[in-house]
Amino acid sequence: MISAAGATVLVSVVGLVGALLSQPDEGNQSQPAPAATPSSTQEPAEPGSVVDASVAELGWSPEPITTDARAYGVAAAIAGSTYDTTLATRNQFRDNLATWHTLDPRYDLDADQQDALDGKLDELNRRVVVPVSTWDTQAASNIAVTAAVDGDVLVDYDHLSPQPGSLDVLIADGYHLVTTDILATYTGRDDVSYEERYTVSVQVNCGSSTPAADSGQVPADCKLIRFFPETRK
Repeated sequence: MISAAGATVLVSVVGLVGALLSQPDEGNQSQPAPAATPSSTQEPAEPGSVVDASVAELGWSPEPITTDARAYGVAAAIAGSTYDTTLATRNQFRDNLATWHTLDPRYDLDADQQDALDGKLDELNRRVVVPVSTWDTQAASNIAVTAAVDGDVLVDYDHLSPQPGSLDVLIADGYHLVTTDILATYTGRDDVSYEERYTVSVQVNCGSSTPAADSGQVPADCKLIRFFPETRK
């Protein structure tokens, strides 16, 4: 039986709460854009590399450097529900997840790409990261959350389905939708412990992404376009 506190967390995680941007959160709701593309002479990273291994010290999952859409999508789904309220703030957690995102090359103009990214980061803040009030409640109990795959992983490699002969075919070929069941385990002070299960889908781009600066990523590596919080249950 899930506790009342667990149910509250579940509701907040699935994104069925009100908008967060109207609530103050440490005085800064701005979202960071992905770092500029590094030099084209940058060497690809070694297999198994991550963008920043040190984020694990803050209770987060490191972003992998990979061209494997399935592996990257699973890592992103896990990262969206892995944090420790005793090691970092909500803002810091949200901003770290924002760095996984890339500009969307389906938009021709730089301004349109940035507008699209801003919309995805706004959605990240409102519907993916738990609300400020929930975070504060969890922090009062020193809650840490770890996520893991809990079932099948489905990858739709052609979910955009561009028209044959379209100029968008090559771009669309790099977009994949990864869906997986997640088991989130909550632990905290006074032997608090409970679990939640839900489904997460993420859209990733592999082939024309904006690499994180000085990370070893190259445009062929996968980056996150969007979480789909409405798929959570």
